[in-house]
Amino acid sequence: MNHLSKNITVSAFKYGRTLHYSWDTQLIEKTETYVLVKGEAGRRLFHHTKNKIFVCPNPSLEFFSLDEGFTVNIDIHPNGELEYYCNIALPSEYKEKHISFVDLDVDLVKIPGEDWKLIDFDEFKSNSRLLNYPKHILQFVEQSIKILEDRIEHHSFPFNDFFDAYIKEICTGR
Repeated sequence: MNHLSKNITVSAFKYGRTLHYSWDTQLIEKTETYVLVKGEAGRRLFHHTKNKIFVCPNPSLEFFSLDEGFTVNIDIHPNGELEYYCNIALPSEYKEKHISFVDLDVDLVKIPGEDWKLIDFDEFKSNSRLLNYPKHILQFVEQSIKILEDRIEHHSFPFNDFFDAYIKEICTGR
């Protein structure tokens, strides 16, 4: 594992570049196609659109694609169960000590003991009208959902064994 252990800030924007939420995390690995970070238990998430601060109780592993339309957040519960939250988003951008992405509303989630679910599609439809998403964004979202669902179903990168060693290290490092 390439441990860079560098503090970075993550910023999520809504379409149109309105800051939605942000949090601090630690860089684990950066390649040409993705950035992988670790969130510490107790980190604070600033929800700018709701003007609230949330404390995240569990450590997490967070994957940001630099060339595809999704992010993956894995919350690691104290009992070892994993909770997945995948944003459909424009490809993430990485600049020194900062990663950002544009959240396109739709999410794929998996809560322990349940199947994967597509959520917030109604929010996407509403925002696509309200924010006047161009046709290419609508097509991009549809395509990104299919790609993400296919990767999950077929255990393709990063849903193969890619996360396993990092999760194990986070669990044993508590």
